[in-house]
Amino acid sequence: MVGETTWLFGLPCSGKTTLAEGLVGPKTIHLDGDFLRDTLNTDLGFLKADRTENLRRAAGMAEVLNKQGFDVVASFITPYESQREMIREKVSDVAFVHVKAPIDVCEERDVKGMYEQARKGKIKNFTGIDAPFEVPEQEEDVLEVQTATHSKKENLKEINMELNRKPEPSHVFLGRWQPFHDGHRTIIDSVADNRKGVVIAIRDTELSEKNPFTAQERKELIKNVYSSYQNVKVMIVPDIDTVAIGRRVGYSVVSVPEKIAEISGTKIRQEYEEYELLAGAHLSD
Repeated sequence: MVGETTWLFGLPCSGKTTLAEGLVGPKTIHLDGDFLRDTLNTDLGFLKADRTENLRRAAGMAEVLNKQGFDVVASFITPYESQREMIREKVSDVAFVHVKAPIDVCEERDVKGMYEQARKGKIKNFTGIDAPFEVPEQEEDVLEVQTATHSKKENLKEINMELNRKPEPSHVFLGRWQPFHDGHRTIIDSVADNRKGVVIAIRDTELSEKNPFTAQERKELIKNVYSSYQNVKVMIVPDIDTVAIGRRVGYSVVSVPEKIAEISGTKIRQEYEEYELLAGAHLSD
């Protein structure tokens, strides 16, 4: 299977990397402009010719990875229309996303102080200050998202919907989750934080002393906990009597530290009120 590339571009500090990190899947590789300049492309400067060569190399990497079956999310300023056209020619399946934010908002987000240094002349050829950024024309066929007026979650949803980018689940976690606690989070985060697709399946158990919350209540809590994770899905499944796992079929079991394995859902229920559990007050920061 051949992969596809999503290319995020925009002014420095517009939110490209933040969104790129949310566009994840089981076989996704993130190519980041800052990282490549600090590693493979240390020989390049910031004149237009160097910027174009930086992008040419990145586009070549994206095409190779796509042919190997990997999806690629690239986050580069990519300021010139000619550069974007060059990338289209080199990458067989690429979709562009203009990550747009007003320059004053970008400056507010700039924790490194690059904009200030550029305005003082200490950094030369800085996009948006003394180097141009060519806003894409309609004929460029580019999706635009606004990071100053829309949340990360809203923008990721729009990108996934408009470009039909849907990460396929690769890990399933099944349980009652009564209540959902830090032990559960540890095993799920061990996968989710590594950009793997995750499905959290909630058994629709009958209400009882051991199961005081409805499946829908548990679902809402878990969705809130993982609201910033595009690769985590939550669903309710009928109560299950048996889970059968075949031998040597590729399934794996996530191991956790002994301290985590000893966490007791029953003890947590006894220490908190029901409304606190449903609000997630028992979960550590």
